[in-house]
Amino acid sequence: MYDSSDSYNIEKRVQQGDREVCMQWYEEIMDTAQEAVDYIGSALSTDGSMEEPTRQVLTDFAAAMNGVAERLSQEKGTLMEKCRRYALNAACSGHKALAAEDARDARKYFFYELRPLFLDLRYQLDVEYHILQHPEVRDAYLAQTIAAFEAARKRPRRTDFKYRVSIIVPAYNKVEYSRCAIDSLFRHTDFSHGDIELITINDGSSDGTEAYFNSLPHEKKINLKYNVYNHLGWGIARHIAEGEYVVYFSNDAVATPHWLENLLAVHQAEKDVFWVVPTCNENCISNRQGIPVDYENRFEAMPEMEAFAAAHNVSNPLLWEERAVLMPFVSVVPNLFDVPEIRADYRYVLCDFEDDDFSATLRQSGFRQILAKDTFVHHFGGVTLNEVRTKRGNYKTIISMRLVFQSKWGVDPWESRGHLPFLDQLLESIPAGEVPARILFIEPMFGEGLLTIRNYFRRIQKKVVIDAVVCNERYLTEAKYMADTVLRLTALDNLPDEVKENYDAVILGAFLNVLPISGIVPFFMQMHDILKSNGFIYVSLLNYNSFEHVMENLPNDIPCLIYDSILSLNGGRVFPIPRLVHALKEQFSAERVHVGYWTRAHYFEDITGFEQMVTQILGASSDLHYLLAGDVVMPCVR
Repeated sequence: MYDSSDSYNIEKRVQQGDREVCMQWYEEIMDTAQEAVDYIGSALSTDGSMEEPTRQVLTDFAAAMNGVAERLSQEKGTLMEKCRRYALNAACSGHKALAAEDARDARKYFFYELRPLFLDLRYQLDVEYHILQHPEVRDAYLAQTIAAFEAARKRPRRTDFKYRVSIIVPAYNKVEYSRCAIDSLFRHTDFSHGDIELITINDGSSDGTEAYFNSLPHEKKINLKYNVYNHLGWGIARHIAEGEYVVYFSNDAVATPHWLENLLAVHQAEKDVFWVVPTCNENCISNRQGIPVDYENRFEAMPEMEAFAAAHNVSNPLLWEERAVLMPFVSVVPNLFDVPEIRADYRYVLCDFEDDDFSATLRQSGFRQILAKDTFVHHFGGVTLNEVRTKRGNYKTIISMRLVFQSKWGVDPWESRGHLPFLDQLLESIPAGEVPARILFIEPMFGEGLLTIRNYFRRIQKKVVIDAVVCNERYLTEAKYMADTVLRLTALDNLPDEVKENYDAVILGAFLNVLPISGIVPFFMQMHDILKSNGFIYVSLLNYNSFEHVMENLPNDIPCLIYDSILSLNGGRVFPIPRLVHALKEQFSAERVHVGYWTRAHYFEDITGFEQMVTQILGASSDLHYLLAGDVVMPCVR
C-alpha cells in the first residue's frame, strides 16, 4: 500500500534515476506509481471524496509523470515519444482531478483518463525495455502473443458485462465530422434500453472537439492534451469499456439504419469471429471493401445516403465475406480486453499497416475476419489519418511502417495478400452440381484468393473442398485454418505425384516469378493433366516491363521504397511475357489460353482495351502492348 507520508518522493526518484541502468529506473518508478494509482483508486471508490492524503498522493503522482516525460525525452527507442506523451497526459489528468470542483468530476478524470493512461503507459514501457530493445526475444514474444490470442479464442466467453455494447468514437480535430458521426449514432442506435454505452476520445485536438464531446450527455469522456494516436481505438478505452461487444466507430463514419443489429448478427451466427466490418462507399476505402453508391461524398448528400443505406441494410448471411485482411473504419469485436495481448502493436507509431499487422495476428491464431456486405455505413474517407499523414510528410508513414511489418513477419504486407483479379468470373465456369467442387490452391499466402473461393461458393450455396499446397513455411499457419487439407512442399515439379486428385481448378496464389518451379511449360502440362473436364489453371506473374513499373523506376516524387516490385530483389524471375504466352498457346492451342492484364488503376478484359489507351495517350503502336500491358499478367489455361 502506498504511504502518502513517505518522504521518498517519487518525483525525486525519477530525477535521481541511474541513467546507466534504464530498466531499473523505469521499473522502480512504475511500481511506485502503480501503488499510488491503486491507493487513489481505492480511496475514491471507498468514500468518493478527495481527502488531503489522497490529494497529496495525486500531486506526487502528477509530478512523477512529468518527471517520467522529461526522462523519456532524453532516451532513444521506438516508443519513447509516444510514452512521453502518455506520461504528460497522465500528469494533465491528475491536475484536472485535483482542480475538479466536485468529487464526481474528480473520479471521472481519475478512472476514465488518468488510470487508463497510466496502465497503457506501463504496458508500452514494458514492451520497449523488455522486448524492443532486445531483438533476440522478439520471435518468442510474437509466438506468446499469438498463443494468447488463440487461447482467448478457445476459452468460454465471459458473461459478467455491464452493457451489451460499448461504442468508442475517437477524434483528432475535424469536429464537423465528429458531429455528423455522433448525430448519426444517436439517430440509428437504440440507447433507450440502457445496454449500450458511448465512450468518446478527444486525442489531443486543437479545434472544438473537446467542447463538443463535453456537451454530450454520455458519461465516459477521455480528453487528452497531447495526441498519442489511439491504436484501433482500444489503447486507452480498453480499460473502461464494459460492453460484451466493443465497437470502434471512426469519427469520419456515418451510422445508418440497422447497422449495429446487422453486425452483431454475424457474431451471434458465426464461430471464431474477431471483428466484423461493414461495407461502405467504394471510393473511400481500400482493400476492395466498398461498393458503388449513387450519391456524392459530402455532408449535403447525407439524406440521399440514408435512403441508399436503408434499402441496402437487410441482413443476409450470404453476403458475409471472410477476409484475410480488413481495414476497420468501423468494427465490432468481442470484449476480450482482459487479455493484455489483445491490442494493436504499438510499434506502428505512424498509423499505416497497423490493421494489416492485427489481421496477421488474427489469421495466425485462428480468428476469422468478416466483411458484412449486407451492412452499409458511410465513410468520408480517412479524414483523421490523412491529417496525421500530412503532418508526418507525404509517403513517410507508408515507407517506415511497411518496414516494421516486414521485419516482424518476414514477408511484405502488400505482396503477400494473395488477391487474384478476375477469379470470381472464372469460378462461374465450374459446374454447380451435387458433388462438391474441388480446388487445388498453390501458395495461398495470406489467403485473400483462397477466401475469395470460399465466399463465392457461400454465395451460391454450394460446397467446395480446397486442398492447399504451401511452399513458404511462413504461410503455413494461415493455410491450416483456411483450407481443408494442407501439403507442405519445397518444390512443385512433381506435384501430381503428391496430390493424386482431379480438380475443377488449379490456382496459383503467389506470382509465378517466385514459385519453386524448374520448367514452366512442363509444369502447366502436369497441372493440365490433373484437371477435370472444363477445369482451368489460373496463374499470375509480375510484368517488370510494364508501363507503370518503368515509370516507378524513373526519378519522381514517389520513393522507390514504396514498391518493392519495381525490381526483383528476392531471386524472383523476370519472364519474357510474349514468349511465355506464345509457348502456352503453342502447347495447348490459342482457344484454350486466355490472358488477362491488370494494372493498379485499370482493369482490362483483354489486350484490346489496353492497346487503345496506350495508342491514345502515347501515340504508340500496338507492337508495344507486350511491353506495356498490365503490371500483373494472368494466363488462364483450360
